[in-house]
Parts: sequence; structure tokens; C-alpha cells
Amino acid sequence: MKLYDLAWGPWTRRVTIYIQEKGITDIEIVPLRYGEQRDPEMVAKNPLSFLPTLELEDGRCLFDSLAIIEYLEELYPSPNFIGRDPIERERMRCYMHLCNEFFNRCMPYYANTLPQFARAMPQSPAVAEWMKPFLDRTLFGLETMASNQGPFLMGETVSVADCALYPMVHHNAENFDDHFLTDDYPKLKCWAEMFSKRESAPCPLRDDGLREIEPVEPPPGQRFWWQKDGEAR
Repeated sequence: MKLYDLAWGPWTRRVTIYIQEKGITDIEIVPLRYGEQRDPEMVAKNPLSFLPTLELEDGRCLFDSLAIIEYLEELYPSPNFIGRDPIERERMRCYMHLCNEFFNRCMPYYANTLPQFARAMPQSPAVAEWMKPFLDRTLFGLETMASNQGPFLMGETVSVADCALYPMVHHNAENFDDHFLTDDYPKLKCWAEMFSKRESAPCPLRDDGLREIEPVEPPPGQRFWWQKDGEAR
């Protein structure tokens, strides 16, 4: 199998963290730059142009980070990462839905507040203000559902929940210096500090020109994915 990967991407990182934590060694990681998922070769594999994309040995392709993880969990059931009985699995899937909700609420909030995104789109403070209570509510849900004993989100052992949430926590803190896991979320804050020390946690910073406050030049002969045709390179 091949996993088409964006090394710094929080969605793709869910799967690569899972693979590392699970100890899976027979999946080839194929690195891409942001935007290459829209190249004709990749669109033929995944018409939705998503990353990550998992290509099976027979050429079929799977996409959606959590769906890929659930597929791999069926192929590699030990150690168990998704729950040992129906109640644990329901709780895990509920947490995974909250993680997706968190990702999807982070994106419009940051796109409309961080100054570097003004280079890519017109920003709306009203949208950010409207999104913030929903983002806070999702964080409250993630805090409430996290294990009281820890050290991992679902208890004593690492699980899909850790793989599903950590990439965005790391992404926001390392790329935008936004440590939003304040003392209002003590379980999440303690967990993030613990998980950041794991071997699977480090990853490169964004390289698409939307991390730096001051504009940077793209690689020679290229343009960043968000730049329009004819824009300065």
C-alpha cells in the first residue's frame, strides 16, 4: 500500500501518527507538496483531490483520514486502537466526530483572524466572531469527554482519539504560536504536553507561504497554491 502524504498537513498527520503509534511498517509513504493532489495523476486516483489518499495493492484508493484509519484498524487489529466492545467503540467514534468538528471550525476561524491569510483571501472579522463560540463549545466537548485518569484521551493506552486530535493542536501551536489549550481545558492541556514528547509527534512546519507574517518567495519557478496566475513568484 502507498499513503500519499503532506508532511505538515494536520489531516494527513492523523494517519502517519496512527501508523507510527501502531507500529505498521509495510505502507510506503509518498510525500507530496500542497497542491500536487490536484495534479492529473492524483486526480485519477482520488477525484476529490483529498490528502491523505491510501492506494491499495490492487490500485483502488481510499480517502478521508479517519476512514483510512478505521480501514487500517481492521487490517491491523492488534494492539486495539478503537475500542474493545461496542460501548468503547461508540465513545471513540463520538470523540472522532468531535475532532473533525474541531478541525472544521478551526479553519474558518484562523483564516479570518491570522494576518498571513489576508494574502490568500478577503478576511471577515464577523465570521471569526461568529465561529468562536462554536469552536469553544467543541473544545468544551473534547475536554468533557476526555478520560479523567489519562494519560491518553481515552484512558491508559494510546487510541485513535489521540491520533485524530493531536495534529491540529500541534499545527496551531507550532505554526501560528497559538496555544489555545489554556487552563480552561486542564485535561487537554496536560494530554497535549504529554503527547508532544512522543516519537510520532514532531513534524515539519508549513511550507506554503502562509506561516510567516512577512511574505516569502516560493521555490524558484513555482508559485504557492493560493497565488493566482500571473502573481509575482
